[in-house]
Amino acid sequence: MTDDLVKRLRNFPMLEGSKLCSQAADRIEKLEAALRSIIVHCEVPAPPNAEALKMFARKALEEKDD
Repeated sequence: MTDDLVKRLRNFPMLEGSKLCSQAADRIEKLEAALRSIIVHCEVPAPPNAEALKMFARKALEEKDD
């Protein structure tokens, strides 16, 4: 997951008034939450593409930028 990246973004030395890294970290956390919701909602009987959605969501959550 991207927890390390989020922590690095939150602790990145920024110019005064610049919130770009903080906003990026917030966005990553929101996207991860959305992907987790897709996985949860696909656990119940769902449309035929549910397995594909779960596969893409899990892949996105497992990837890490090192």
